[in-house]
Amino acid sequence: MQEGTALLEKAAGQGHAYAMEWLGIVHHERQEYEEAMGWFTKGAEAGLPKAMFNLGRCLDEAKGLAAPDYTAAAGWYRRAAEAGDALAAWNLCSMYTIGRGRAWQIMPATSYNAFHILDPRFLS
Repeated sequence: MQEGTALLEKAAGQGHAYAMEWLGIVHHERQEYEEAMGWFTKGAEAGLPKAMFNLGRCLDEAKGLAAPDYTAAAGWYRRAAEAGDALAAWNLCSMYTIGRGRAWQIMPATSYNAFHILDPRFLS
């Protein structure tokens, strides 16, 4: 496991976004949440939808934080959903439905359901 992590760190150091994302996953599985958030942030900033989703999930569940940051989580879920991540669209819709991430309004959740959850790209 250490050798694999070392190879991922080397690749991430060379700018490979998928290595950054996978380092986030490795650290998350080890419950090293602050380190995981750092790597998810780098992968998300590099444009990887799954890293955006995982960063949103850490913020939503307060993994590596003292308290959840619903506004930031919703922002990352939205970016991931717009990049095609169906689970991020689902989580964003759920957050909006219960009033997390912005003031409670039924319309944004309904709109996000109609345009993203039922989008044919997400049904395959």
